[in-house]
Amino acid sequence: MPAIDAAPSAPTVTEQTVDAFDLRQMRAPPSAGFSVIRPRCPEGKPGEIVVCAPDPEQERLPPLSTDYSIPDGPPRARLDIGDGTSIDVHLDSASMPDGSKSQRVMVGVKRKF
Repeated sequence: MPAIDAAPSAPTVTEQTVDAFDLRQMRAPPSAGFSVIRPRCPEGKPGEIVVCAPDPEQERLPPLSTDYSIPDGPPRARLDIGDGTSIDVHLDSASMPDGSKSQRVMVGVKRKF
């Protein structure tokens, strides 16, 4: 077999454990700035499981004031065109025979009599 067709040699892999990992051995460019971040969880004793979660109250919004009111909804899309006749646009949904739900926009005409 010619040398060109030969399979590439497998790269050598050195096995390391997590205990062997050390950030001091990492080479960084001289312009890289590292800062120390204080851990947010306390250290656990051997054999202990420490569960640390963010404070849910920190991200919570303050309650609304008592004078805040919610409008009933958007104004109705209705137009009076005269002689007691009005047209409107509204949303509707219906169950179809196959069990699916049909969401649709409807245009209605109403006449008083």
